[in-house]
Amino acid sequence: MRTQDQDGYSETSAHLEDLVKDVPGYLGMDHAQTPGGLGITVGYFRDADALAQWRTDAEHGVARKRGRAQWYERYTLHVAKVERSTGFTRAEDPRTPTAD
Repeated sequence: MRTQDQDGYSETSAHLEDLVKDVPGYLGMDHAQTPGGLGITVGYFRDADALAQWRTDAEHGVARKRGRAQWYERYTLHVAKVERSTGFTRAEDPRTPTAD
């Protein structure tokens, strides 16, 4: 959950999203947030080495410290291995289905 003091959060978040794209092995990111402020961000990395490179990035470290001091009441970090992922995108012409 986030605190009331969100000064600089949006700018820092946008900067980190740009920065993480330069990490070799970064695959993408998804976000979701409820109107009440509960948010989930999932980052995808090719392997543990790519994730470790992001974890040790100096600017990311500064942002984590500021987040704990200013922006977050609490958060939880989960590290998981995705064995399989599928998706669906509706075709513009419903008569032309897409396949995974």
